[in-house]
Amino acid sequence: MSNLSKLIGAFVALFIVVALSSVMLTGVRIDLSENGLYTLSDGSKSILSKLENEVTIDFYFSEKATTQLPALRTYAQRVNELLLEYESYSAGKLNVQKIDPEPFSEAEDAAALAGIQAIPGGAQGDDIYFGLVAKNNAGLEEVIPFLQPNKEVFLEYDLTRLISSLAREAAPRIAIYSGLGIKGGMDYMRRQQTPEWSILQFMEDGFELVWIDDNAAVIEDVELFVLIGPQTLSAPLKLAIDQYVLQGGKLIAFVDPYMETMAQSSGMPSVQRSDLPALLNAWGVRLQDDMFLTDFDNSMVVSMGASRNPVRHVGLLNFGPDAMASDDVVLFGLETLTLSSAGILEKLEGATTKLEPMLISSKNSQPRAVDLLTSLHDPQSLLNGFEAQERQYTMAMRVSGPASTAFPDGVMPEPAAESDATVVGSELGDTSLSDEPLQPLMPDLTQADDIQVMVVADTDLLSDRLWVQVQEFYGQRIVTPWADNGSFLVNSLENMTGQPELISIRSQGRFNRPFDRVDALRRDAETRFLAQQERLEEELQSTESKLMALESVRNEGEGALFSPEQETELLKFQEEKLKIRKQLRDVQHQLDKDIETLGTQLKLINILLIPALICLLALGFVARRKFMRT
Repeated sequence: MSNLSKLIGAFVALFIVVALSSVMLTGVRIDLSENGLYTLSDGSKSILSKLENEVTIDFYFSEKATTQLPALRTYAQRVNELLLEYESYSAGKLNVQKIDPEPFSEAEDAAALAGIQAIPGGAQGDDIYFGLVAKNNAGLEEVIPFLQPNKEVFLEYDLTRLISSLAREAAPRIAIYSGLGIKGGMDYMRRQQTPEWSILQFMEDGFELVWIDDNAAVIEDVELFVLIGPQTLSAPLKLAIDQYVLQGGKLIAFVDPYMETMAQSSGMPSVQRSDLPALLNAWGVRLQDDMFLTDFDNSMVVSMGASRNPVRHVGLLNFGPDAMASDDVVLFGLETLTLSSAGILEKLEGATTKLEPMLISSKNSQPRAVDLLTSLHDPQSLLNGFEAQERQYTMAMRVSGPASTAFPDGVMPEPAAESDATVVGSELGDTSLSDEPLQPLMPDLTQADDIQVMVVADTDLLSDRLWVQVQEFYGQRIVTPWADNGSFLVNSLENMTGQPELISIRSQGRFNRPFDRVDALRRDAETRFLAQQERLEEELQSTESKLMALESVRNEGEGALFSPEQETELLKFQEEKLKIRKQLRDVQHQLDKDIETLGTQLKLINILLIPALICLLALGFVARRKFMRT
């Protein structure tokens, strides 16, 4: 057989293999990502296997209008293949239809009517539709208006959550009480309206939210109660919370020694504390008084503007997996949690409850007085007086086990002109005014065998600035998380309401990978050179003060010149100032020296070592083949 015939035969065989694979291997993928980002998770399979209601998904994608957008078409193919994989695991309970809404067609009208968003930019100026509508046989409907390619990491979670919400008759009901403006409001400092916090969007996607007023007297018909930044609670609400927990109700409380979000929005730098001392004490927990946590190892570097170098903020903390309890399902797969001016939780002596830490600091930590934060202008000033205590502190914990009421003698209601007690989920009888003295509100239950409470010593971690980037996209607010704060809360909600399957899906991982080795090198360098930098800055400040004193003498002398001794002293101070500034620059450059060295080593490994190893392997393979032939 000639070489030409062999070549033609090879091409024919290749064509047959490609044709067969395109038909028989559609949707087959090998997922080599670290956390299996592209493999249908066990959580999704479990939810699909337990579907009770039939679900239909109409997947709208403008096939013809996107002929000149290969990246979008590739992502659409990825979505379509994932939907088909869902369908294959649903035992016939899920049906997927792919629809091309061509211009002026009935399909385009149906897409627009369902709420699919049209984006201009298609071929010949046509609108592009790329979204889906899911319906169940009970008439409930969920819509994803536009499938954003930059949210691919959340694609499986969004799809599974949508299917799960249609598969059950009703979403879990969660009661919320907040002392913060998480629903939006007026920012009096900027004199403008503020939008609601993005965390609410994450919560509303899978839960029915019931808002609790301060005058609520009973909490019932909810599966979970979330307290965010409580401050001065009414007596009826305090007792209602106490009884709700003792009756077996589950609760998540976000408290804080200093609520930065409230201080910034109100324009009042005074300490804005959130605590539940009586209730927490009854559950065996205490929030340290007027103290917040500084942690050098987990601190973040913040920008100070174009004219200044970034500085380390030991009160702004970014915790990785090492700080999270590895055996807690809520924290499974989370990579970063960002907290600011977080508090410290402690177990009270004689507590009958079991306390399980969820989030702990490094040993290079120190509690500091919250008064430092009310006048903080330079975050680097928190390093002054910082001394590692060589112990770890707890910022979040689970509380379970036997507990007693916080109000064994009752709680005294506030005097009021009229009764404004309300009931969540039930009706209160009519009340009327009376001249009789107020009687304390007494608890019905005084003991419980097992309470289920989670306490987090920070409220700022829920604010947008600590975990999301918000952008406008054709009139919609697009929320892109850069930390796992939202996932932490929603994981907690799902765990406490009995939906743990979704946790494994959301927590599969992220594309970004922190440079842990580089961060450790930077912290070590800062530790070594911090004392030297502080000494030089003090010398510089002292020298500048002496220069200013000499200049003031000259200005007061009606044009008089310096004496020779004063001129010599002035030149000496000016030279000393230049010398100190040069030393400060050298210290700043030295901070990056180890990091640059590491970067050079990595470049050499990538450029020289890896290709050299590949060449050696190839030469070894060729030599082995020659040896076997001989």
